Amino acid sequence: MLVAPPALHAGVGNAASSLNVNPADFYTIAGLVAVVLLLLTLVILNQRKKSIISNTSKALEETEARYRLLFEHSPIPLMEEDLSTVKTFLDQLRAQGVADLHRYFADNPESLARCAAMVRIIDANRAALAMYGAATAGAMGQLTSVLPDDQLLQFKKELLGLVKEGGSEIVLENRTLRGDVLTVERRAVVAAGFEQSWRKVFVTIIDITEQVRLRKENKSFEKKLQQTQKLEAIGSLAGGIAHDFNNILAPIMGRAELMLIENADNAPLREHCRGIVEAAKRARDLVRQILTFSRQVDQEITPVSLDEIIREVIGLVRPTLPATIGIEYDLPDRCPRIMADATQLHQVIMNLVTNAFHAMEGNGGRLRFHLEAVSLDIRESEDLSIAPGRYVRLRIEDTGHGMDRATMDKIFDPYFTTKPRGKGTGLGLAVVLGILRGYGGEIRVESEVGGGTAFILYFPVVELAAARKPAECDRQEPLPRGTEHILLVDDEKSIADVTTGMLERLGYKVTVRISGYDALEAFRNLSDRIDLLIADLSMPQMTGLQLYREIKKIRSDIKVIICTGFSEQLDSRSARSIGIEGFLNKPVVLSDLARCVRSVLDG
Repeated sequence: MLVAPPALHAGVGNAASSLNVNPADFYTIAGLVAVVLLLLTLVILNQRKKSIISNTSKALEETEARYRLLFEHSPIPLMEEDLSTVKTFLDQLRAQGVADLHRYFADNPESLARCAAMVRIIDANRAALAMYGAATAGAMGQLTSVLPDDQLLQFKKELLGLVKEGGSEIVLENRTLRGDVLTVERRAVVAAGFEQSWRKVFVTIIDITEQVRLRKENKSFEKKLQQTQKLEAIGSLAGGIAHDFNNILAPIMGRAELMLIENADNAPLREHCRGIVEAAKRARDLVRQILTFSRQVDQEITPVSLDEIIREVIGLVRPTLPATIGIEYDLPDRCPRIMADATQLHQVIMNLVTNAFHAMEGNGGRLRFHLEAVSLDIRESEDLSIAPGRYVRLRIEDTGHGMDRATMDKIFDPYFTTKPRGKGTGLGLAVVLGILRGYGGEIRVESEVGGGTAFILYFPVVELAAARKPAECDRQEPLPRGTEHILLVDDEKSIADVTTGMLERLGYKVTVRISGYDALEAFRNLSDRIDLLIADLSMPQMTGLQLYREIKKIRSDIKVIICTGFSEQLDSRSARSIGIEGFLNKPVVLSDLARCVRSVLDG
């Protein structure tokens, strides 16, 4: 029990006595005043607290309203996800001592699938709903039924990113509820304040389908550009090789023909010479094929029976194939004609036959040819990227080792080859593809490893009013001769010598020069006695065309024949257009030379 000090009692008593108030009542009044003051203080504090709470709530409501406005009207698809159940599961794994989640999910894919099923989409804005074709955020849960099969692997990447860095950024394929494929960039981040629970994870999704498509197209265009540049380089190389090779062939062929003329009574020697001439002609045709591939000579496009070409190729290759490789063919008696160059068709079929032989040379097999006329409707022609209509379809099939998909994707690329070094250049199928597309046709390939390969070729049919074979020249008729004076110019002495021998055998008088300047000087001295100029087109210092122009200035009525093995500047049509009367392709055959010279002189 507390007792007031005597002095205090005395003071209070004096005050109470002076106010005529009982001391006990005074204490009661003082206590009531204190209580009232305390209550007033509490009321004031409570009002301030209510005001603070009210202002805070209002600010939160305004912030939430602004967030909702931005969320709903954002042009970027946004979603809000709840991964709290997933976080609880991961915490349990950590408590059990699982430190490497990547390896754990690789060993336990069912746990990863269970985690993916735990994710709940709380909300999605209008852009997200429109992207996926959903009416409400709840409908977004149906996406799991249409998503691609690799979504679990992508979800694992996102999950590991959230664990390590609190966010992730991945590119993956999605599908809409309609099944349309999308390529999206998905970014996920745990909301501030929810790092421990993952109850709120914000996700942005950007549709990059069009950008990916454009990137792929750009890569495709770059690849085609590189292929075009390769083909241009091959064309330039082919032109140079053809020019040099023709210069080598010309004296071989010419001297063999001269030996035929000079040894009329020596049958064995004549037979050898004929073999040399025929081999040289095949080499000449090969050079022409190379130049055709490089687009540097005119093609001789005529109506051709493909079945006849196939029979010729079969007859040519049958003796050269080993006995372990059999040939089967199914060719119609009458097949529609196609517009093509017969030499090119030989080249196409021989390339494919050569590839088939290399595929079967180890274990043997069968080579099959099947030819038929077909009509392609719009759908079939679109699949083949050619126009609808009638086509001749040739199927060349072997039973060799076949190809995998990666190899099939590259076989038409220049320089690509599966053959050992020394057995292939990688240009055969590129040439075949270029020739077919030049005719308006197409080629397809079917193959499987160990199951053989089939090439299917399509050639557009040409409708002919009357298919008649051109009349063949009588090769036994005597060659036209003459006695005129010819100025012959060629920088290759071997070619000049053999051409001189040919012309002299035909009765002509020949003056030879091996440079354009020497020929011009000779013509100035002999202009009134020269009847014809035969000049090589490609010569150093002064070309055949330059020599032609200078000589025309001296004597405008002089007749001229230009010889060339390769030229991007001049062909037979352009030669005639500038006034050149004759045009000969090297290597020159005696019969062609005789007829061309006589035709120009008599013309």
